[in-house]
Amino acid sequence: KAMNIFLTFIGLGISAAVVQCAIIQNAIQKDNIKIQLFDKRYKVYQSVLNTITLIKRDNWDRYILFKENDINQQFLSIEEELYKSVNLSLYLFDNDIYLKLKDINNSFDKVAKAYKKMCIANVQSILSEGRLSEYILLFQYFLTSRQGDPKKYEDELKDKFPKEYIAIMEFSKECDVYLSVVVESKILADIGKYIKVDNLDK
Repeated sequence: KAMNIFLTFIGLGISAAVVQCAIIQNAIQKDNIKIQLFDKRYKVYQSVLNTITLIKRDNWDRYILFKENDINQQFLSIEEELYKSVNLSLYLFDNDIYLKLKDINNSFDKVAKAYKKMCIANVQSILSEGRLSEYILLFQYFLTSRQGDPKKYEDELKDKFPKEYIAIMEFSKECDVYLSVVVESKILADIGKYIKVDNLDK
């Protein structure tokens, strides 16, 4: 009889240990899901930040001089990442954030088109007309005369390279519009609420 009681206690002890292990494994799985959710949400957040960082570069007009440079690949990569993030956001956030990200993506598409036009059309124009050295001299003047009037550079660019100037201004305008869309949407603050550690259960 004593042996039966002993075996019963052992059985209960094993059962308790199994239950305890299951509880711990369940907690670990929940934590892993939270970490994965954080990573995916942060990736969306980062994709918007990357577009802002890219756009806030100075002297974008210098890129019309080059066909093959790292910035072209970076621009395409960031454009693609934002597009993927918008589609991913449908499953990670509420509908309001998804719709805001769609608007942001549409606005960045216009920035990307203006950038491609500035790089491709203008490079072809300058190279085909043999005016590359003239443009480089003008741009070097701008870089070395920081104390001078930047308006003078802009006026000379407009006068000597009207097609290139228009493309640069169109790109600049789309960049300003995009930054306004991002700021007015408050998207970074909205996503920020979701990536707080204590909000990952939402």
